[in-house]
Amino acid sequence: MKRVRWLSGLFSAGVLSFSLATVGAQVAQAQRPIPLIDLQCVQRSGSWKASQRDISVGRQIYTTVLYIQNRTAITCRLPGGPASLRLEFAIPDTENSPPARIDVYVDGNQVASRTGDRGQVNTMIVDISNGKSLAVEVFCARATNCQSFTPYYFMKAQIEPGARSPGSR
Repeated sequence: MKRVRWLSGLFSAGVLSFSLATVGAQVAQAQRPIPLIDLQCVQRSGSWKASQRDISVGRQIYTTVLYIQNRTAITCRLPGGPASLRLEFAIPDTENSPPARIDVYVDGNQVASRTGDRGQVNTMIVDISNGKSLAVEVFCARATNCQSFTPYYFMKAQIEPGARSPGSR
């Protein structure tokens, strides 16, 4: 009889452990960043593509995930719920490109803008919670000497579900 209760307890503990592990894995998977390139997007102008290459920025090495050319505008469908957009972009030390201006729109309303120059990694964290669409526009920040094929490199371009930008409530 003791053996049956012991086996029953062991079986119950195993089922409970399996259930908790399955739920935990689903929660962890739901919180993984979603690369911008994996979203359903419409390109309105310019050119962008996944690009994994090493670049030097401020005499440090970084691996890119995406490059977007000057005068590119894309609009993407968002998965919904609380989330943040994280963009980390740079101009490599080897490029003589003008500064980049990144504008971010959620549901047609501009929510952030950032200008980044060569020699530094520029980071944007934007609260996009409960938005239905996201637009990202990349432009040369100067009025002159801007070529349409000028590339800007991104080390991170992703949606972070469940996260909120610092300072938001």
